[in-house]
Amino acid sequence: MREYTPYIISALALMFSVYQFVRHTEREDSGQIATVLIKLEHITELIADIKKDVREDRQDRKEIRDRLVAVEASAKSAHKRIDDIQQNKEMAS
Repeated sequence: MREYTPYIISALALMFSVYQFVRHTEREDSGQIATVLIKLEHITELIADIKKDVREDRQDRKEIRDRLVAVEASAKSAHKRIDDIQQNKEMAS
């Protein structure tokens, strides 16, 4: 039995080393996974913010387009009135 004692101790030390390595690797992997998950959450929040901004910009553009249509109609009406005034002025002269 004494002749096998060094081999048994070496085998036990090797098994303990492998166990510690696996345990340490799992901790590192868990930490890396947690870091990736946190970054993904942050990216998801940024995407949600960007989507909100795009919706707001789309609404702003729609409002500007509506106002532009009203301004163009008003300008057309003003030009018609100006033309009428000029025709009346020419007839009076």
